[in-house]
Amino acid sequence: MIRINLLTEKKAGRARAPKLKLETSVNAQSFLMIGGAVLGLLYVGWQWRGLSAESNRLDTQIKEAQVEEERLRAVNARGEELKTRREELQQKVELITQLKHNQSGPVHMLDQISKSLPDFLWLEALNESGFALSITGKATTYNAVSNFYNNLAQSPFFTDVVLGSTLEITEGVSFQMNCKFVAPGTRTAQAADKAAPEGT
Repeated sequence: MIRINLLTEKKAGRARAPKLKLETSVNAQSFLMIGGAVLGLLYVGWQWRGLSAESNRLDTQIKEAQVEEERLRAVNARGEELKTRREELQQKVELITQLKHNQSGPVHMLDQISKSLPDFLWLEALNESGFALSITGKATTYNAVSNFYNNLAQSPFFTDVVLGSTLEITEGVSFQMNCKFVAPGTRTAQAADKAAPEGT
């Protein structure tokens, strides 16, 4: 009886040994699976962290690009505004220059005509179209009309001087004369300023 029991225990002991080996291999596989899963999670976390950092960097660059775009839009709008203002100012300057030119022309023309007037001659009408002049006047003698004609013809400020009709009247002589005035600011006018007669 004792012997049988021992044999039974030995058999039982022999039967238990594979169970220990099986449990050990199951535990090793579990550790490997858990380790693989942890490594996989770590890799995914590392990738996610890298992608998240890249996404944040790109978001920052997009925001900076949007701010720069807004700044450039404001600069461009300011540039267009300044360009428009410059064009307006340029037009005003040209207008003022033209007005000054138009003002100085008639004044200069009348000044040169008055310097060419001889004694005993007076003007009744002066019509100007562009720089073409039509002069009507009276004089006490034909010599005064002739002197006026010669003064205009010799002046560098007048060209194409033509004596029109002359009529004898009670006061003396009435006359009509045509000529062209040289616009101030031209080379001819500048040369004429130096050589202009002081009057007769």
